[in-house]
Amino acid sequence: MRILTRILLAGLSALFFVACTKNTTEPTSTQPTKNTATAFNHRAFDELLSQHVNKEGWVNYEGLKKDREKLNQYLATLATAKPQELPDDAERLAFWINSYNAFTLADVLDDVYGKVKSVQDVKGFFNAKKHKIAWEGLTLDEIEKRGRDMKDPRIHFAVNCASKGCPKLQTFAYNGAQLDLHLTKAAREFLGDSGRGMSFDPGRNLIYLSPIFKWYAADFTGSNAVVARVKAEASGTELLEVAKQYIPSNVAQFIAEKKMEVKWMEYDWSLNAQETQK
Repeated sequence: MRILTRILLAGLSALFFVACTKNTTEPTSTQPTKNTATAFNHRAFDELLSQHVNKEGWVNYEGLKKDREKLNQYLATLATAKPQELPDDAERLAFWINSYNAFTLADVLDDVYGKVKSVQDVKGFFNAKKHKIAWEGLTLDEIEKRGRDMKDPRIHFAVNCASKGCPKLQTFAYNGAQLDLHLTKAAREFLGDSGRGMSFDPGRNLIYLSPIFKWYAADFTGSNAVVARVKAEASGTELLEVAKQYIPSNVAQFIAEKKMEVKWMEYDWSLNAQETQK
């Protein structure tokens, strides 16, 4: 039975990986070629990500540390930005996502890298330290909330909390012109990652989802926050239906036919540093 289970699990994982990668389109250009006069310029951050983040989403913090001045210059542009004047909601959402990711990297360099093992070891990492952005002082949680208020739950596949359990940090900055493509890409990659997003135990009819779905259940379902969380704790069925939107149809059908029970993965809070820096 154990051999059969391993064969089923390996086969399902291979099928899921091939289907996901087949449907994922790599961006050919990370910055828009039109509306550049009014779109916010994220090119400096785009260059930093392409230089210091690998395809698995792990960060070369030592290299980024040497480029700190360039990161600081980008952060300075966020301080005086006016997102309300950007041309559309896609540009605004891209602004908040990039801002969250950029300030998170800066905070890791300041308080985590070379000092502690995880952002969880820094008191108030997400909800205390203020950042100068859009003429305000906002915490990381508040920056994320500005993006969440735009009602696209795919933001949770794009913001990166500098932890291994988080959806991976992309090698490019988000922009309005390609935001829909990139957010869907991020969702598919996350759910195709058995270590972070979703994994199977077909022998026991179990499917494991990232607790991100549970933590932000209201965003994913559009329900009242308390009700959504209670439902998620009792059964993740509704959230599994959300996840199915971003997985191959044949895998979704397999899950439905097997009537799998949803369990929650353990979240890995260890720093998302490249192997040579751990």
